[in-house]
Amino acid sequence: MIIFFKKDTGRIIGTIEGRVHGEMHLKQWVGNKEETERLIVQWIKNEKIQQYEPDVTDLEQKEIFIQLDKNPIIVYDFYIDIKSKKIMRKAN
Repeated sequence: MIIFFKKDTGRIIGTIEGRVHGEMHLKQWVGNKEETERLIVQWIKNEKIQQYEPDVTDLEQKEIFIQLDKNPIIVYDFYIDIKSKKIMRKAN
C-alpha cells in the first residue's frame, strides 16, 4: 500500500492499494508534491510461515497494515505522525 498524506498535518488524502508496487505505481502521486508525502509499504514473503507480510519491523505497525490489507477503506480512520512517519489511529 502507498499512503499519501499532508506534510503539515499527517492527514491521509489517498492511497494506491496493493502489496507489491512496481515502477508504474512508484511514479504515481496524489496531490501536490510540495504539500504531500507518501508512505510506501511493500509486502515480503516470510519463509518461516510461508505467507506474505508487511515489510516493517514494528509489530504494531505490521498489524495495522494487515488490517488495512483486509479492509482498505479504514485507512481514513488513521493519520500519519509527521515526525515518526508511523501510521496512527485517530482518537474517537
